[in-house]
Amino acid sequence: MKLIVKHLSNRKPFWLGFFISFLGSLPLSYLNIIALEILIEQGSVNTFLFVFGIIIIEFFVMYTVSRFAKWLVKQKKVLVFIDVFTILFLLGIASYLFLTLNNTSSFSLKDVMQFKYSIVLGLLLNSLNFVQWPYWSGVYLYLFRTDKLAENKKSNMIFIPGALLGTCSGMLTFAYVGKFIFEDNVAVFSPYLNLIIALLFLVLGFIQLIQFSVKQYKIKNI
Repeated sequence: MKLIVKHLSNRKPFWLGFFISFLGSLPLSYLNIIALEILIEQGSVNTFLFVFGIIIIEFFVMYTVSRFAKWLVKQKKVLVFIDVFTILFLLGIASYLFLTLNNTSSFSLKDVMQFKYSIVLGLLLNSLNFVQWPYWSGVYLYLFRTDKLAENKKSNMIFIPGALLGTCSGMLTFAYVGKFIFEDNVAVFSPYLNLIIALLFLVLGFIQLIQFSVKQYKIKNI
């Protein structure tokens, strides 16, 4: 992020938001994993609806955080709750997927990945993505402190659309590149798709657990 803000002045809040959000949405995450699965199984329309649901929630988060960022980062107990919830959420989904791999009658993500539910799925899953609250709080505080984003409504309302477009572009890039990589092998991977997704959720959960443990260790030794 420092490299981005170094080359973008506060006169370009739209592109500042776009590039920060675009690069932030490219790494492996459970939302990107689900977007890829929807694209493979349901097509582009459902994928766009899913991502649209995500950015609706992101708009609410960013608008709220932009006004209360300084307060939120001081709420240590809230931040700990967010970290713990994220870990339990990811490990809980992984556990459920592992337990229902061979149970065809169990409720599955595929049951709601239909045309009319894709946007709802995006709204629901990003509502549970609590980690974005401290993330955007940190981003806003850094931008305000370095004077790369003016603390006024006009600049923020230009910054937010750029960030939303960046999230949309980043997630779709991840999904379409992933589909391109697996396109010739979809038939081969299809029987193992739920297992692969379960393993990815498990890995993401353990990564969050390690980061949380390291963070708590540093806090205790300050």
